[in-house]
Order: sequence, then structure tokens, then C-alpha cells
Amino acid sequence: MTQSNLVSALPILQPIVDAMHDGVAVVSQDGTIECVNQAWRQFSSDNGGNLTDHYLGENYLQICRESTGEGSQWAVQIAQGLSRVLTDGGEFRAEYPCHSEMEKRWFEFLASSFELNGERFALITHRNITIQQLIKIGLTDAEQNTRNLAAIVVTMPDAVIAFDLDGRITSWNPAAEKLYGYECESMVGRSIEMIYPAGWARSARDYIAEIAASPFRSYDVVRQTKSGELRTIAVTAAPIRSASSEIIGASTIHRDVTQERLADKRLRNVLDNLFAFVGVLEPDGTLVEANRAPLEVAGITAEDVIGKKFWDCYWWSYAPDIQKQLQEACARAREGEIVRYDVEVRVAGEHLLWIDFQLSPLRDDDGTVVNLIPSGIDISDRKAMVEALKTSHDTFQNLVASSPFGIYTVDADFRLAHVSDGAQSVFSNVRPLIGRDLAEAMRIIWPEPFASEAIALFRHTLATGERYHAPTTIESRQDSKDVESYDWMIERITMPDGRLGVVCNFYDLSERQRYDEHVRFLMREVNHRAKNLLTVVMSMARQTARSSPPADFIDRFSQRLQALSGSQDLIVRGNWGGVSVKDLVASQIKHLGDEMLGNRIAIDGPEIVLTPAAAQGIGMALHELSTNALKYGSLSGPVGTVSIVWDTMEDGGAFQIRWSEQDGPLVTQPQTGGFGRTVIERMAAISVDGDVELLYAPAGVRWVLTAPVNAIAAVGGAELLKSLGDR
Repeated sequence: MTQSNLVSALPILQPIVDAMHDGVAVVSQDGTIECVNQAWRQFSSDNGGNLTDHYLGENYLQICRESTGEGSQWAVQIAQGLSRVLTDGGEFRAEYPCHSEMEKRWFEFLASSFELNGERFALITHRNITIQQLIKIGLTDAEQNTRNLAAIVVTMPDAVIAFDLDGRITSWNPAAEKLYGYECESMVGRSIEMIYPAGWARSARDYIAEIAASPFRSYDVVRQTKSGELRTIAVTAAPIRSASSEIIGASTIHRDVTQERLADKRLRNVLDNLFAFVGVLEPDGTLVEANRAPLEVAGITAEDVIGKKFWDCYWWSYAPDIQKQLQEACARAREGEIVRYDVEVRVAGEHLLWIDFQLSPLRDDDGTVVNLIPSGIDISDRKAMVEALKTSHDTFQNLVASSPFGIYTVDADFRLAHVSDGAQSVFSNVRPLIGRDLAEAMRIIWPEPFASEAIALFRHTLATGERYHAPTTIESRQDSKDVESYDWMIERITMPDGRLGVVCNFYDLSERQRYDEHVRFLMREVNHRAKNLLTVVMSMARQTARSSPPADFIDRFSQRLQALSGSQDLIVRGNWGGVSVKDLVASQIKHLGDEMLGNRIAIDGPEIVLTPAAAQGIGMALHELSTNALKYGSLSGPVGTVSIVWDTMEDGGAFQIRWSEQDGPLVTQPQTGGFGRTVIERMAAISVDGDVELLYAPAGVRWVLTAPVNAIAAVGGAELLKSLGDR
């Protein structure tokens, strides 16, 4: 190599390479570094390189081949590529990491050959591509995260449903298919409101507005499956945002909690009907839940105690030593101990009541105490009993006799020794009773084989002391043929004479069994009402078709069906017990719009509840009146008004509701009458066993319905429409 070839070109070459932002060097054909630029020198200085001449004159190929440690494999690859460029010409590229202690970096190596006066050289460039590499890694990670998230959504046990701002479904995972019965292909692109039950008051846009206002929301809703089944769903929702943070939709997780909510309701009913204290405390002693019994016995409300320290609540605050005792009990329970003691609590009238009080820790899956559970049972009677037992066994006998449960004892000779008042009805056909052999009594009351089985159980408990409990026994009696149900338990005890005996405690479940039968009866009644409602709809369709042109049928029938649906919603919401007149009126004029309701319609009347049949009849009449007012009456013009007023009269013996229109077009008597007029004049009157007055006064239509307050429609809604349709 003739170095003078390059030296002569350096005055021109050096400014050119110095102007380049990347680290650049020129190497001769044997690999010697002949020229470097300013960026190369700066990188060498910043990273602990050759600070004297920045590798000028050193052999680049040799430096790469002798490289050891981390990154040496890249150095060897670059040396091989550079050798080919210096030998054969052309160019070579390679990307390699060059991380420092402070940061991660990546560079691109580029070697290009050129000739100068017959000599081959290579221009090598080290370009920092860290930003591009980080972007590439980020994109790869994002893509992997997307795949991971998609896999998570697909395998989640809960339904995951996403939809856009218009409520159109954009994602529907397999769990959603299983929960609602719709396949993904049939749901994507369709409205989320497909799974809303009929008449659901809120739209998808309502929920989206709430989700957009809060980053995380949880609420319970009722949703309908493909098969028509209604399920209680716990929804967790969050907004979906674009890359620019604009909200573009919502992501929701749906979990079926139908059975959980039913269980919660049943538990709440049980707790509220227990004559005992059951509550929930935060670990610091703050009361967050209490059942109804202790509130009622103290004459206070939940608002008086929820959120307060338990020891500062009414029951305990009558004495500092009682409060201190409770504080210490909470501290012990927080450490995992179950604390139990008898204590007096304050009840209504400043009276004190003895309870058997217990405080138990509630732990999570990790064993951490997350709540404290206080419970207490009224033991005033037990306290009195203990005091009395110190002087006489008669107290025990009196207690047994007056127990609200059935209690009887059998002595060591297998004879009835005591029978409480609550047990007398079971032995009503056994006389004499006290001293009677239990086996004889059982065979009088119960048929075989149950009688022998029960006798054997009593003998086994007497002989072994083994307790026996039968939570539900249903048998037909031998003596009366009545079917009775009992929860009964037998235990061995020591009798007053010191010998062993057996006590039987039982609870009569017969009333509960009759209650269950009543519930089944009510379900059959609901089925009957549903069939009647279908008859109503069919009759309404027939009458509407009879009195409407085919072009108007769908519109008029839909409006009447919506009116009937509004009344029916109120009836169902009231558990078929009744419908408020005010709610009924509001539901039937709702279709007139907010402007009408706020400015041109006046409603007034006391709180009166109508029977379901009356609500159906009056509701349909109000719908027809409001529709006619909007089309032809006072609401068809710009200033007309309607007044709807109801009240009782004749010392509360009669009910009257009045519809009055004013300031509308001039009213004339119609020459024909259709189904709407039949509903207004006849059906409403029949539904309440009353009278209707319909006046077509020039100033406006006036409709007055009068009926006995205590009247129930003589003909139900379905039968009424059917009778009208057959005429």
C-alpha cells in the first residue's frame, strides 16, 4: 500500500468525514485505521477508548479478532465482513449491541469499499440505531402483549364484552357465548342492547356516559339470554381509549351472580328475622353491618350506628367499663382469638339485656384478619334460669314446659318423664301421657316402619350417648293421617334422679311445608296471569285491526301494546299488590314528551293504590285519551292544556279521576266510535265497577271516571277485552 495516496487526499477527505454525524473511519486494505472523524474521536473519549490517537494506525481487523468477553461474537462477524469488503469490494452491514453501564445501545456497522489512485480502502461507519431498535422492541412487545391479552380474554372464565360508543359489540369472548347463548359471529357488530330485557329503562349510551365519567365502575344488572332466561349479572366496566387518549368504547366483564344474590337475600332475611345480634366490623372496630333485631330492640336505626366505633354505639355506651371490655375484645380478635363472654347491653327505655356475646375473626385465603364478626344471643331467660336452678329443679321443669319448641324427656326406664307445652300437640292422642312407655306412644302416633326406626334411635342414644339429628323428617301420622314435618334431635342427659335419660328437641316444620305449597300456588297464579295477559294482547290486536286501516295497524297496535306494557311493568314492580295512580298516569303520558309534561299537562291527586285489574283498565283509557289529545284535541295545537286530577269523595267511599282539556281546537261529537272509544267509555268503567262520563264540550274533551274505593274489577283485564271483542 502506498500511504501517500491517502495522505494526499486527507485535506479534502477529513472535512467531509468530520461533517458526518456518525462515527466514521477509513481503513486500508490490510485493515489499518488511516483516518477517523470527529464523531469517532468523541465516542472514543466518552467510552474509555484510546484517548491519545483514537486508534489511528491500529489494525481494525486485529482489534475485532482479539476481542473477548461480551459482544465478541459480533466483533468476529464484523471482522469477517470487513475482510470480504477489503478483498472483494462491495459493502457489508451488521447490527450489534453496545451497551454501557448507564444505558442500552445498538449500532449499525456499514463498510463500503472505494479506490483511491489504484489502492482499495474501506469507509466504515458506526451509526447509533438505539431509538429505532427500542421502537422495534416496543412494537414486538406490544404485539406480544396484544396476543397475551387476547389469549387471556379467550380463556377467562367470565364473559368479556367490548362495544363502541354507539353500543355496537366489538368483542365477545367464549365465556360470553356460554353465558348468553349467542355465538361471537352473530353478535359482533350488533347492539349490546340485544341482551337487555324488554322494557329495560336504561340504554347503552346511558351506561357509556357513566363509564366515560369514571375509570372503573361496578354494578348489578338484569340481562336476558338467548333462551329468554333472565340472569342477575355483576358488571365491571372501564373505558377503552385510543392512542390519543380519546374514549372510543367500553370494555365490560360480566359475571353471573344470580344464585349469589338470591343467597345474599335469603341470608339477609334469615339474619333480619333472628332475635340475635349479628354484625360485621372493620378490623379497627368500625361497625359496617348489623341485622334488624338489635336495632329494633334498642329503638334505633342503622344510620345511628353504621360507621361508628362499635364500643361507641348505643348498646355499649352506657358504661365506660363495658366499652373498655369491648375494645380489649376487639384487640384480641384482631390477633386471631375468638372472644366470648356474657354482658349486659342497653336496649330501648334504658333497660339492660343479658346476651351471650362472641367476637370472631374473619380471615381471607392468606390467613389475614379482614373483618371481625360480633354475635350475641339474648340469654336473659338463661340467666334467670341459672339463678333459679341454684334453689330448685322446678325451674328447669317450668322452662321445659314453656319452651316454644317441642321438648320431651325419656327416663332410664324408657318412659316419658316431661312433655313441654310445645310438644303436647304431637302427643294429643296419647293418654295417659307422663309415665307412658315411649315405644307404645310412638306406635300410637306413627306408622311402621318409622315408629320402630325412631324407637331404635332413642334406645341407641340412651345406651351409647351418641347424638342423633334429623333436619327434615316428613311422615303421615298413624292416628290422624295428617302429614307433618319436623326437625328433631335427641341427646343423652342426666335426669333429676341421677340416672341417664334422653331429651328430644324438635321444631315443627309443617307450617313451613304449607308455606312452600303456598309459594307453588302463587307460581301457578303467576302463570295464569301471564296467560291472561297474552289474551289481552290478542284481543287488543283483533280490536285494533278491526278499527284501523292496514297501513295504520302496526303503529296503533304498537302504541297500545306499549301502554299495556307500561301498566304491566308497574303491576309486576309492585309484586301484583297494586299500582300508584300517580305512577300509572306518568307511565301512560310519558310518550307525549318532556316539553308537554313540563308545561302543558297538570297532574294532581293524593297517594292512592289501584288493583292490577283497575290499573290495566284505567291505564289503557289514559293512553287513548292522551293519544287523541295529541292528534285531535288540546295538545294538537300550540297552547292547549290537559288537567289530570284524582281524589276520593263521599267521605272516602268513592274514587274519581278527571281528564280535562282546554284551549285546543273546537270540539265536536264524533259520529263513529272505534276501539279507543270503547276503551275510554266502557272498559275503564268495567275494570273498576264504576261509571264513566265523557263530554265533548266545545272548549275541550272532559272524561270523568267514578268508582267505589274498595272495588276490585268484577271482570279481569283479559276476560274484559275478550268480552268486548266478542260483541
